[in-house]
Amino acid sequence: MSRAYRIEVKECLRTTLKGEDRVSTRLELLDLLPRDQMASLLADELAHRGFVPTNPAQPHGPLARAREDGLVVEIDPRSGEVVVRLERERETELEGGKIGITDTDLGKRGELDLTRKLRADLLKELEETARKQSSQLQREVTDQLERELGDLRIELDQVVNRVTVEALKRKAAAMGRIKEISENPDAGAVTIVLEV
Repeated sequence: MSRAYRIEVKECLRTTLKGEDRVSTRLELLDLLPRDQMASLLADELAHRGFVPTNPAQPHGPLARAREDGLVVEIDPRSGEVVVRLERERETELEGGKIGITDTDLGKRGELDLTRKLRADLLKELEETARKQSSQLQREVTDQLERELGDLRIELDQVVNRVTVEALKRKAAAMGRIKEISENPDAGAVTIVLEV
């Protein structure tokens, strides 16, 4: 006479979820001075705002600023290329269990087959849950990057304005004696009076 009995399996899935997104653009600087001088002015302004060389052995290369939340802004002063990326990782541990019923008539082989099937089904469910969590993390990263871009645009506009004003001052000084400079940073205006 056969008897039914329960088989229970439990699994734990540990994984690292990763979410990342990036966007790139280019700063539009006027060619008021030779390219290397404009790049130097841009690098100085970026350094003033906390950007550091990505490769210390290459001091005239790209500069970057990273935050603890994974946001990295990298700017190449020579080309004006800007890359903004956000990366985030999250460790997750998912646990679950499944129960199945087998019959003593199936013997040890039936018990092993059911155990394997339960374990495979459970792992599929845990992996699907991990995929959903990974997709959610990706959406969070993309949403945060979109929010950050607004503030970054404002800052990059300020950088371009500061570099342009400094380049105008240097260009004016090369043309004659500067008698007066008045700046209105709120309006983004500068007036330079020269004596030629």
